[in-house]
Amino acid sequence: MAHDAGADVILAVLLAAATSGKLVVLVVVDQLRYQDLLWLEPEFGPRGFAGLGRPSPMRYDTVVTETAADHAVLATGAYPDLSGIIGDRFWEGGREREAVDDPACPVWGLPQRGRSASALRVPTVGDAFKLNTPGAGRVVAVAVKDRAALFLVGPSADLALWFETETGQMASSTCYAPAPPEWVPRDLAASFREWTWTMSRPDAIARLQPLARVPGAIPLYEMGAEFPHRVGTGALDNRFFSALRNSPASSTLALQTARAAVKALQLGESGKTDYLTLALSAVDGVGHQFGTLARERIDTILRMHEDLGAFLDELRARLGPRLSVMLTSDHGLTPMEADQKRLRVTQGGTENIDELVPRIESALVDQLGPRPGGWVASIDGSALSLRPPFPPSAVRIAVELLRQEPGLWRVVPASEVDAAEPAVRHAYFPGRSGQVLLVPRPLWTLRKHSAGANHGSPWNDDALVPLLIQSSAFHLRHDGVFRATQVAPTVAALLDTSPPAAALDLPAIEH
Repeated sequence: MAHDAGADVILAVLLAAATSGKLVVLVVVDQLRYQDLLWLEPEFGPRGFAGLGRPSPMRYDTVVTETAADHAVLATGAYPDLSGIIGDRFWEGGREREAVDDPACPVWGLPQRGRSASALRVPTVGDAFKLNTPGAGRVVAVAVKDRAALFLVGPSADLALWFETETGQMASSTCYAPAPPEWVPRDLAASFREWTWTMSRPDAIARLQPLARVPGAIPLYEMGAEFPHRVGTGALDNRFFSALRNSPASSTLALQTARAAVKALQLGESGKTDYLTLALSAVDGVGHQFGTLARERIDTILRMHEDLGAFLDELRARLGPRLSVMLTSDHGLTPMEADQKRLRVTQGGTENIDELVPRIESALVDQLGPRPGGWVASIDGSALSLRPPFPPSAVRIAVELLRQEPGLWRVVPASEVDAAEPAVRHAYFPGRSGQVLLVPRPLWTLRKHSAGANHGSPWNDDALVPLLIQSSAFHLRHDGVFRATQVAPTVAALLDTSPPAAALDLPAIEH
């Protein structure tokens, strides 16, 4: 039989296509501070955190250092003044809503609850990638929090998955898929139903933090105040699912799901470029309860280093130079007032929202009289919202009272936003940002009684986060402190595509 040289060429092309393509992975570790990686660097070994080397500093120039808002910054390259995502929730049209609320997109198994990225007012890098390549490459998000999954990829993604505490399952909405694809793991939480959280490296953690229980911590979900923490008690209920989400186990669930996505969808191996976002929030859930210096938070970061590093090593072995990884964070965490006092740092303090709201309400009632439902809607994130309708004098009264608070550096009514610092201007979106923006002083925290620690300021504890990149074709520029608005154009460069419409900053990488 004659040898068909043309068939050999076709076969070679098909084989090359089967092994070509690449995968770009963006990892966002919720609440990971730049300082965390500096402090714990000796514990990571010579390859650095998750095998990604040494971190560079990156800063958010906004007073809104919250999960939804800053995941949107990373994905769009734009601050809330353009993206519209001013916080995890906001008042709009006279009612409070979660930033991801969307009745038109029911969650799998929860038809009464809708979730989407429809609140975004500018496209994400995933949206731009789809538009620029007629939808050729896959865009997939895996996260613990719904707002992290949705705002990292936008409405055009092939799938955005998160851990749903109402069901204990990895979930998405019908606007991405009518039901869970067969490859999505089921009942992952059940393997932790009897889990007790102990220290992964007792000697190292005790050396780093001699105190077994830090003062000021507020443990939640009946997990206990110090190690060991009983996360699972046998019942598969909302308490357990919430405890799981706010423990290191949530990273395990997300990484198991990401592995399933890579395998089932052959991400990076389809002959095209694919984009995977991975948002891990265990550090945030633990940090709010126990603070920046607790054994629990140290253990969570060390566990994530090991688990994420193992996942990325699997991708490195599978894809080699066709893998690019970028890791950063959405915000940090202000040290607890109790930790500051214990270490004789005296410049900080707490502005307690649960006490502040009644004082504002009382002042408004004294000067304007009572009204049904009250005057103050909420202080959420960095914004004070009043219940409409209200006279202009209501804003003036609230501002005068708030400017007397020792822990507030700036109290900015909407009428003064345009003349304020860039960090304030970046945070304000008309119709969603309430009537007054609040900026705590350095080391001061604006929080509720129920949180041990919080974030939400433009200072280094909250706004300075790490940036790490690993790519065979690019390396980080030597530009000092990078900007959060550089992440979207950097991801676009790794994807070999133009950045999204509102991402006007420069990439953080070069050939």
